[in-house]
Amino acid sequence: MLKVFGFVTRHPRLSHDEYRAAHVGYHNSFGRRLNNIRGYLLNVASNTPIEATLGSDLVSLLTKNEQANFDAQWDGWGQLLFDNYTDYISAKTPARDRAGPNGLGDDSMVAKVGGDFDTLYAGSPFQFHVDEHVAQPVIRPERKLFKLAQFVKRPADLAPELFRAYLTGQYASLATEIPGLRGMVINLRTNLDVMTKFFADGSEAFTPAGTVRRNEFYSGWDAIAEYWFDTPKNFVTARVKGNLNTQLSELENKLFDAVFYREVDETVAVLPK
Repeated sequence: MLKVFGFVTRHPRLSHDEYRAAHVGYHNSFGRRLNNIRGYLLNVASNTPIEATLGSDLVSLLTKNEQANFDAQWDGWGQLLFDNYTDYISAKTPARDRAGPNGLGDDSMVAKVGGDFDTLYAGSPFQFHVDEHVAQPVIRPERKLFKLAQFVKRPADLAPELFRAYLTGQYASLATEIPGLRGMVINLRTNLDVMTKFFADGSEAFTPAGTVRRNEFYSGWDAIAEYWFDTPKNFVTARVKGNLNTQLSELENKLFDAVFYREVDETVAVLPK
């Protein structure tokens, strides 16, 4: 399975809520129809600051070397899943799923994913491939869950292979013991180029300014762990005190050069399979 993340910044003409409505409503209606898509999720930054959700004291204790000006660089991110790279690259073609007087016809707007990039986003998405590790499969009830994103950065003196092994092994094993956890997925950013053939050659992503903007965003973290709970209290209770919190904190001090958290609102457009 090929998994791609695309972080986006809203167009300055849009408020955060206007961006949310346009992305979830209009853009997703085309994204979920990309050819051969196997999963499509949208995560939008919550309107509630993480300090208000988890408590400022706990956030201060759990945060280490948070990237400066981080929230100004994104408003949401999409997750695309395909069987393979070829299906991903060929996904933006007309979909034969539009009803017409003579039966099904091609809808060219699917190839453009709605054609709203220039009015929905400020610049090109930061699109990258991730190496996925499912620490605990996500069980989603028919209601909104509390979703927490944990951004972590590898220490410079720790080899990427060891970082992945510790993060998906010892750390994930401990984290999945948090009572009330409904799912945990770890995503490690890779160097596989998933932008060159997906975006037009003249896209802002390929300009010097676009490259600088993207690399600056990547510089603060190397992996994203996604957690799902019924309520924030599940996470807060486990991380305030107790033996599990002590073990997690000790490992985080050794394993992460930086770590910080954000709440996101998740929309499942195509349930991952």
